[in-house]
Amino acid sequence: MNENTTTNNYEDDLFADLQGYEYKEMLEKADNIVLGFVASTGATGAIPVPFMDAPLIIAQQVAMMASINAVFKIDVSKDALKSLAIAVIAVGGATLLGRTIVANLLKFIPIKGSIAGGAISAATAGLITLAMGKAYIEICKLIKMGKLNVEDLTNKTGTDALKAAFKEQLHKNKNN
Repeated sequence: MNENTTTNNYEDDLFADLQGYEYKEMLEKADNIVLGFVASTGATGAIPVPFMDAPLIIAQQVAMMASINAVFKIDVSKDALKSLAIAVIAVGGATLLGRTIVANLLKFIPIKGSIAGGAISAATAGLITLAMGKAYIEICKLIKMGKLNVEDLTNKTGTDALKAAFKEQLHKNKNN
């Protein structure tokens, strides 16, 4: 083996190590962003005013996705992220929708109903946000690995991939 081959292998290994470290750091930052937004959407869900939390929670989830984009250096418009968030939430299905409606109806009952409704709504908002954040990180990983194009994110391919990842994350989080 000549000296050039040894140097190139070392440089290749060093480059791969640096990429791996950067990738690991991106994932840690993205996970921390998700956890922060889980707490904030949970707090928003606890707002005792019926049906006031939904638009605020969606706005927070869009901000979470934009923050994850910044970590992964992916450029997607806020309008596209809002459409994605709404599409993903719709996948949550009847169970989450039913829980949200019951929680908000309970908020109409003074004191005890507001407390119970707020607790249910906070837990639901946190669960949805956690699943959405983790799913979006998975999609960003696919983009970084070249398995999905950024342009695909705003069409059926990307939306379907995000919905599938969301369902998987939702199932994981419900069982934990």
